Amino acid sequence: VAKNLVRASTTKMAQSRRKKLEKMDRLDAPTSDDKSAHVTFTPEKTSGNVVLTVSEATVGYSDNRLSGPINIDERKGESLAIVGPNGVGKTTLIKSIVGQIPFLAGQAKLGANVTLGYYDQEQGRLTTSNTVLDELWNEHRLLNEVEIRNMLGAFLFSGDDVKKTVGMLSGGEKARLLLAKLAMNHDNFLVLDEPTNHLDIDSREVLENALIDFPGTILFVSHDRYFINRVATKVLEIAPEGSTEFLGDYDYYVEKKEEQLAQSDESDNGGLVESLAQQDFTAQKEVQKNRRKVEREITSCEEKLAELEIKIETLMLQMQENTSDFVKLGELQAEIDLLNDEKDETEMTLLEAMEELESL
Repeated sequence: VAKNLVRASTTKMAQSRRKKLEKMDRLDAPTSDDKSAHVTFTPEKTSGNVVLTVSEATVGYSDNRLSGPINIDERKGESLAIVGPNGVGKTTLIKSIVGQIPFLAGQAKLGANVTLGYYDQEQGRLTTSNTVLDELWNEHRLLNEVEIRNMLGAFLFSGDDVKKTVGMLSGGEKARLLLAKLAMNHDNFLVLDEPTNHLDIDSREVLENALIDFPGTILFVSHDRYFINRVATKVLEIAPEGSTEFLGDYDYYVEKKEEQLAQSDESDNGGLVESLAQQDFTAQKEVQKNRRKVEREITSCEEKLAELEIKIETLMLQMQENTSDFVKLGELQAEIDLLNDEKDETEMTLLEAMEELESL
């Protein structure tokens, strides 16, 4: 309203909107009763300084080579994020490290006193026929039911929720159950494959804080750049031709990649500049085309609004001339109501078009 009130072409429209706004009831913002999970990971024992060593490893399936050679030297307390293009074998690398899939070449070795906890993004480590309670209790029979329920309660499973079968759970609930199982094992080396998948924003933040506070070692794959930036202390980029380690968070990794791009061969840069120039020219032509289209739409809306104003004023004059004919007055008012609805829709279209024009 404030923006369009000062424009000659939209003053009447803005005044009309302001009157409608003044008549609206103001409601207080709703307060949320949603609870947050309480995620903590506490290792039962301390590992040695060398946690994971991967030497000249190649990952893939039988004759389908995905990436290699890959080398990892992860030490206690580090949090290593694995990044790379889709299909390069990030999840395959994780599965090879935990022993689910054999390496095509090379090997992985855990250090002294390392206990490994694995989070599987495919959620295949859950038994669909188990209840939520049994899924934890079957692995920790020495604990009583109250202790199991307390742990589940921390991950937002309470009351009759614990009696649901795993197969009935949503993707987010299964993710929280997997995290609860991971927390119960008290491992000192967490290997996580896309741990934020299926989690809502609040649960993601809780998980991030829990991993930041975790005193052990973390190896993880994620496409969530914000999550990587908060949790990672090192980044390992894998590509079909091998791996490269970057000693910093995700922002540092991006900065170094940009430096590498800037230092690429001059002839390649020349071709890149030419390509970008052509792309820029094409983009500008497209913007100009869109601008002309939006300007035509604005003109059309303004002309239509002027016509509607004239029609409404004409009908209102007819109402003044037929004050004693109640049937006629009703018919005229119905026509005015339809025209006002059309006017509202046109005004909204005009506002959207003006905002789009400003963004071009």
